[in-house]
Amino acid sequence: DLRRMGQKVIEALGITTSPTHMEWFFGPKGLKFSEIGCRPPGVGVWDLYAAANDFDIYREWAMAVVHGRPGQQTSRRYSAGMIALRPNRDGRISGYEGLEQVYQAYGDWIIDSHMPPPGSPTGGVEGGYMANAWIRMKHTDYDQLRRMLDLVGRTIKVLAQ
Repeated sequence: DLRRMGQKVIEALGITTSPTHMEWFFGPKGLKFSEIGCRPPGVGVWDLYAAANDFDIYREWAMAVVHGRPGQQTSRRYSAGMIALRPNRDGRISGYEGLEQVYQAYGDWIIDSHMPPPGSPTGGVEGGYMANAWIRMKHTDYDQLRRMLDLVGRTIKVLAQ
């Protein structure tokens, strides 16, 4: 249903070469879209698509625009996700707890991360998901990725003063 409805929306809007992202929910009244963005999604989601599919998404988009089709198919080999880590309070980052434990357990599955150095000011909620610390990960099994991201969120503490 999701793909069918998404395709109908793209066709109705006449979108041909622009990247899109769609935010949706499924509830008692069925599938509903809350936003159709005629642009790439924010917070580095395109980089997650690239990591999950073993390809350069920017090159493939250019190939699709210039030549009418991408040069490489998506592998769908991995699921990928990001977890944003909020500091325990506003102020300045003073350090981290649990970082070594996470890197030791899941280092092979970490795509990239951002841990502002101690002394950096904390970012407010209005700064978005990437305002402070974050980790992006991938795994061949979706359920395992969810468990890993959950454990990262419960293990790493961003400390501020």
